[in-house]
Amino acid sequence: MPTKSLRILLAAERHEQVLHLEQMLNRLGYFRVAPVHSFEQLLTMVESAIEPFDLLIANSDLARRAGVDLPRFCQGNPEIRHALLYQSAELELPDLSDSQGAINVSLTQLPDIDTLKSFMDAVDSPQDARANGIAKLGLRLNRRRYVGRTTS
Repeated sequence: MPTKSLRILLAAERHEQVLHLEQMLNRLGYFRVAPVHSFEQLLTMVESAIEPFDLLIANSDLARRAGVDLPRFCQGNPEIRHALLYQSAELELPDLSDSQGAINVSLTQLPDIDTLKSFMDAVDSPQDARANGIAKLGLRLNRRRYVGRTTS
């Protein structure tokens, strides 16, 4: 059962993207959302976090312009449990039913409400969502397991 109390960090340079994502998350029942508009702000939020962010949703270009590989940054960062990273183009999703640990996802475009809902289901109640065959949507999710890290 989803808890809807995940701590979510949104990062994109374009205000309308952050606003759109925040509104979709609010419609899905997620209200603990912190928006940032630069990699420097993202870094400040992550470094000063009292508890880890359950999810980072970010435009990869934001970090690339700052000279940072965002997938690698997320993978090695204990303050980010899961990541949904996007750029711009076509989507597709592998079967997550056997995945354990953190989920990292890279999309080629800003996620729509159905994509975001499916991902939130996987992050917020991993066993239920994975058992229901999340791969039916046709999205491309690249997941990485974190050595020595656990997720709830």
